[in-house]
Amino acid sequence: MALALVASGCQGPAALAPPEHLQIAIAYGGGSDAVARTTLQKLAGQMAQEFMQNNPGTNVHLRLVPETEVVTSVRERASLGAAPDLLMAREAPTATLAAEGLVRQSRLGPEQLDPLRIAFLSRFRSGAGYDAIPFLLQPNLACYDRRRLPKPPQRLDDLLSQASQGVRVGLPLEIDELLWSASGFKAEQPLLDALERKARPLSSEERERVLAWLTWLYRANVQPTLQFVDSSYELVQRLESGQLDWISCNATAIPRLRRRLGARLAVAPLPAGSDGTPARPLARLLLLSFSRDSTPGQRRIAERFALFALNDFSQNNLMVRAVGNMPVNQNVIVPVKQSPLYDAMQQSLEASIVPNFSEGVGLRQRSPEVRQLLKQNVYGEEPPRKVLQEIEALGAAQP
Repeated sequence: MALALVASGCQGPAALAPPEHLQIAIAYGGGSDAVARTTLQKLAGQMAQEFMQNNPGTNVHLRLVPETEVVTSVRERASLGAAPDLLMAREAPTATLAAEGLVRQSRLGPEQLDPLRIAFLSRFRSGAGYDAIPFLLQPNLACYDRRRLPKPPQRLDDLLSQASQGVRVGLPLEIDELLWSASGFKAEQPLLDALERKARPLSSEERERVLAWLTWLYRANVQPTLQFVDSSYELVQRLESGQLDWISCNATAIPRLRRRLGARLAVAPLPAGSDGTPARPLARLLLLSFSRDSTPGQRRIAERFALFALNDFSQNNLMVRAVGNMPVNQNVIVPVKQSPLYDAMQQSLEASIVPNFSEGVGLRQRSPEVRQLLKQNVYGEEPPRKVLQEIEALGAAQP
């Protein structure tokens, strides 16, 4: 006992303090492949170890939760007063938890955040604080087999032209993954507005743009080598198995595709509209948010960890080692000149739409119904004008 007291006395009073435990939950999307999920888990673990080395007396506990279960999981833990101190999740579940008061606004202010130059931070500002803080961006791209397709389509018209020549093209019926194609008709924002929680009636001009897009989808399905499938995950499976030559894909699928296709895998920005305007895909965004249940000490450590995860060192590591993830810290230099992959991802992000809470929730809540309507449209079960009316009715019916 005496020896222990002498030893602890040499380290000062802080050594006698009990360790602070930080609980972090990381949500991963439905259909996410095991390669991308394992990579992110490994890097998050490395980041936690580095943080603990720099913050003695802190124990970081990581837990991965399927995105479809994260809201239920946090609710259950919050009922016990044990919600995670820090949550990494996309905008839709984060918005739901914020609306229920299960996550609190960030207390981090300009002094801490301004030097990090965080992209899209203003989209989550509410009053004097932020409902969430952007953490990582995951752009959408075109992924294709260069052995079958030496040159990717530059415009939507090229996509159909190549399909007519035998190139096997795959497109998803998930609205958040297919929205890029609507931008060729200037219909992406009207669709977002129609499905937003506070839906507004579309103007006649906007309705004609959406109608033109729906008509294009119907005509595209006439091509025998162009396939529409229910999910982007299924597209990845078909490209890696050789059933398709070109697909739209999220960048987080690249590690998996590389394992199967190797040097045959190529990526490019998604096809532009007929006037050359770059496609506007919907980028996935991981957010950081803070629990209402944390003690002052846990909240302080959670905010310190968030700043560590957002600093130049951590964001650069995540970009390089977790392929498909791009930094929100704009101080990080993206090696576009050295890598066609990073060049394509950067081009995609520069034109991308990053949804705020309201847009993200509208898309996610209505995605199953919209997928069914799009399926009826492309297979000719309902005419495009009727499908447009039903999409508008979906938005108008939201609480």
